[in-house]
Amino acid sequence: MEAKDIKRGAFYRAKKPRKLIDGGYDDRVILWVSQDQLKIQYDSPTVGNGRRYTTIPIERFLKWVGREITKEEYMNTAPSPKSTEAKE
Repeated sequence: MEAKDIKRGAFYRAKKPRKLIDGGYDDRVILWVSQDQLKIQYDSPTVGNGRRYTTIPIERFLKWVGREITKEEYMNTAPSPKSTEAKE
C-alpha cells in the first residue's frame, strides 16, 4: 500500500491486528489527510472519549497498515474470512 491509496473515510486493519478487551480489533478510520499527503488523522477504539484524535506521519501509518477493510468488518468483532483461511 502507498500513500496515494490512503483515503479519508476509509477503514484499515493492521498487519498484525490486536484483539481488544471488548472483542473488537485496533482498526483505524481516516478522518483527515493533509493536502501534501504527509500526515493523517485517525480515530480508533483506542482513542479514549474526550481525547484528541491522533495525527501521525503517513509513513508511520503505512508501516502499521495491513489492508483496507469494509465498514461492516470494522463494526464486526469477528475476524475477516481471509485471516481465518490463512490460519488453516
